[in-house]
Amino acid sequence: MPKYQAPEWGNAPAIYDDHTLKILGNEVMEDWEMPYMNRLAAVATQNGGAILELGYGMGISSRAIHEHDIESHTVIEAHPDVIQKCVQDNRQRLIDGKMRICSGFWQNVTPTMASETFDGILFDTYPIGEDEMIGPHMFFFDEAHRLLKPGGVLTYYSDEAVDLKPPHVQRLVEAGFSEAAIDFEVCEVTPPENCEYWSDSTIIVPIVRKDS
Repeated sequence: MPKYQAPEWGNAPAIYDDHTLKILGNEVMEDWEMPYMNRLAAVATQNGGAILELGYGMGISSRAIHEHDIESHTVIEAHPDVIQKCVQDNRQRLIDGKMRICSGFWQNVTPTMASETFDGILFDTYPIGEDEMIGPHMFFFDEAHRLLKPGGVLTYYSDEAVDLKPPHVQRLVEAGFSEAAIDFEVCEVTPPENCEYWSDSTIIVPIVRKDS
């Protein structure tokens, strides 16, 4: 399998301010997402155990994950500046072995991981290629199903405001999740008027469970 690469993305600086993370001039994350990230973290950790998080961003969901009773937390992150921030934010957790970082794009990292390893997965990566503009989570569903333990739960940054549309559900079913185990919550959010990537007042929190 060819190695996934995005050199322009990886070589551009990650620019943080008090409210935003930008890379290549794109708003990757903003702090208005905090209530949404908190809900995603709560869903991903509802079984406790081993948690996989894909995409560190501003570290909002990562901090929320550690507010719950878990055994371990694995982060996959591709951008070197964001990895550096993750290390700075979580130095003691890394030393204690409560958390570990896997450097690289998930497409290259997750195939090295054993099946049925994680109790919960939170996926929130930025769409880098044109093909990912439909939602990078769509490409991860097969790996999510493989990596989850039976009864494990997947959640992710959705691109839908009020429900999961049929093509979205169908893609999850094709990955191996049963339709009866696909659910969601609606989370209220307040993005600023100038936000480039979200304008609705709600966003979906997917709750997708692998059959036991």
